[in-house]
Amino acid sequence: MSAHPKRLVTIGRPDGTAAAPGQGRGLNGRKGLAVLGTLFATAALLVSGQQPAAADPNASSAGVKELSVDLSAKTKRSEGVGLGILYGITQDGLQPSDEFLEPLKINAFRSGGWYAGGWIKDKYTFGPGTQANIDAVIAEAKRLQRPPRHKVEYQVLLSDVFGSTGGAPANTLWPCTGGDCSNWITFIDATVSKLQASGQKFTYEIWNEPDLSIFWRPGVNTEQYFQMWDSAYREIRRIAPAATIAGPSFAYTPERRPEEWQAFLAHVKAANTVPDEITNHDEGTVDDPVTVGKSLSDALDANGIAQRPLSANEYQPADRQTAGDTAWYNARLAQSNYANAMRGNWSCCVIPNLTGLLTKTPSGWAANGNWWAMRTYADLTGTLVSTSEQVGSTAISASEDPAKKRAVALLGDIQGAYVGPMAVTIKGLSSTPWLVRDGLVHATVYRIPDQAPLYTRQVVLSQDVKVENDAITVPFDFESRHDAYGVYLSWTEPQAISLDAPAAVQPGSTYTVPVTFTNGGGQTDRDVRTSLAAYTPDGQPAPGFTITCADGDAPACPGVPKLASGQSTVVRYTMTTSADLPRGNYRFTAVATAKSEGQDISVKNSVDALLHCEVGDVCEAEDGALSGGACLATDHPGYTGSGFVACFTARGPSVTQQIVAQDAGTYSLDLRYSAGPDGPAGTRSASVSVNGGDPHQISLPLTGSWNTWADATIPVQLVAGINTISVSYGSGDTGWFNLDHMVAAK
Repeated sequence: MSAHPKRLVTIGRPDGTAAAPGQGRGLNGRKGLAVLGTLFATAALLVSGQQPAAADPNASSAGVKELSVDLSAKTKRSEGVGLGILYGITQDGLQPSDEFLEPLKINAFRSGGWYAGGWIKDKYTFGPGTQANIDAVIAEAKRLQRPPRHKVEYQVLLSDVFGSTGGAPANTLWPCTGGDCSNWITFIDATVSKLQASGQKFTYEIWNEPDLSIFWRPGVNTEQYFQMWDSAYREIRRIAPAATIAGPSFAYTPERRPEEWQAFLAHVKAANTVPDEITNHDEGTVDDPVTVGKSLSDALDANGIAQRPLSANEYQPADRQTAGDTAWYNARLAQSNYANAMRGNWSCCVIPNLTGLLTKTPSGWAANGNWWAMRTYADLTGTLVSTSEQVGSTAISASEDPAKKRAVALLGDIQGAYVGPMAVTIKGLSSTPWLVRDGLVHATVYRIPDQAPLYTRQVVLSQDVKVENDAITVPFDFESRHDAYGVYLSWTEPQAISLDAPAAVQPGSTYTVPVTFTNGGGQTDRDVRTSLAAYTPDGQPAPGFTITCADGDAPACPGVPKLASGQSTVVRYTMTTSADLPRGNYRFTAVATAKSEGQDISVKNSVDALLHCEVGDVCEAEDGALSGGACLATDHPGYTGSGFVACFTARGPSVTQQIVAQDAGTYSLDLRYSAGPDGPAGTRSASVSVNGGDPHQISLPLTGSWNTWADATIPVQLVAGINTISVSYGSGDTGWFNLDHMVAAK
């Protein structure tokens, strides 16, 4: 983890005349320009934040880190506190698809339109910009609040609808300027009335991060700020008496700036404008949700304000976007007194990436390690139980659920400081007799690599463990410092499926694809059925493919009536491509369903068949595999293909392409890029790695504007055949560039 403060940056108008890369993709729009606000906060917080530990003092003398779970010590109902997101779906609410949304059991969402400029762009009247933002909010709410997610809390950022998304023009008419709140009240009246008329349920957040001048220039806790707050509160209450009002959504926590919280709470108590839900951001290094939640409750008590729901409506900073960090935050949120929490969006904004939980690949959107960490957290159903909570920098949370006949624990490390043997001792098993059979418990450990894409978790342990003294100990190796782990006690885990699909396909060809399903649990699976399908990058069934059972010409292969514990079944499919198959990228997905322990189970896995670039081809960056926060962009003209890759504003983002060379040798790799005026002064730099080798730095001189593109070259050694080439913002680079395409030439 980075131990130094983030670089402070300057950002200009959101019209692209002086914006950050991709107009700041990653520093852009609501959570692009809005991210900048949090970066200002983070810059200060990092100075005094916790530093990575050199060694874990809580590892035992034998070198094993020991964590514990007590199933007999129930604490509270599991509410999935951290299963909320900020933006991350399309403005029409249609994407991403349910396969990515449903398993996460999302229960909170925060948005305000962002992209259309809102009331400010409409020159402080109700116009198309405001309407577009409202339309987006309603469309998103309809998608998210339809059954079974009808109880999703949707927090509307009214300041976003207003147009205060960062970088507001110097002549912005801020609400209540000169004590005149009439225009602001008109805005509140029009916006809230239209949202209420939609029939959807909204929580109204009055202003985002007012303690950062980029969002509220007149200054927090000033007379103008309180006039803005009080007038909005009273107008919302008049229009929607039963609606929830949320705030203040400060970027700084009470520990960081106690005087700001004290001033706010004292005022709203005296003015009778206390929000129904207290909101704040946990994006500093390290804002521990358990600690911050307690300090918020203490601040309410100190001001004589009754306790009410707490919402960490942005959590997890930009430099902690790993699977291990995601697991740590969720484990701590589960143990906190927050009612809900929403993951911050550092890959902005209305793109269907679920705040960076999904990765764009040449064959479409795919889950990554962060998604699987959240997915595992969503399995903490039923009742939370006591754990060792945090050992060193590793946190663990757990639940037991008799209805699903399982207990699940999630663990991750916030510092990335520990790699080595781990032991989770789970006691109190006499309180969960449905987990114990003949003195044994079936334990499964899933490794969640910090990897993108990641189509399935890795099983690192699956075995029956003998119960001794009402407990078992589950050992495994913490393999990589940024991974997450899930520990399941269940007789139905694990169920696994794999497929041996071709890495590339040609028109008019036939392939045999074996699909293997393994029952790794401790019970018999019944009515096991598998299927295989081909998809285009937009997630639609791919034309030009005919898939049948290899043991006959039927579209579906026969099911297996019974599959005993530990057994596998292999089903072979024949895949034929048409003579006019479009040249492109495809994804093959195998699915298996079965009935196990009276429950319906379903597992899937995927393989990508990628169209490789040849030497001399223009390999578009946006068609590569994006990871680490790299994002798609189209907001600067002059690019080739369908766009370019941006968000290289903090270390970690990368884009990977595959280039086929006929002969091994030295080639020249050309990168087409732009490097505008924002960010560090002088020549920028990136890292280039070939076939997983050591990175080599390439210089990227400034191009003068983000709309101006240039070329930079570096020699690379390619092998005969497929070469994997990655361009990243590495540890020794300055970053701050956009990448259009790459070309390898002799």
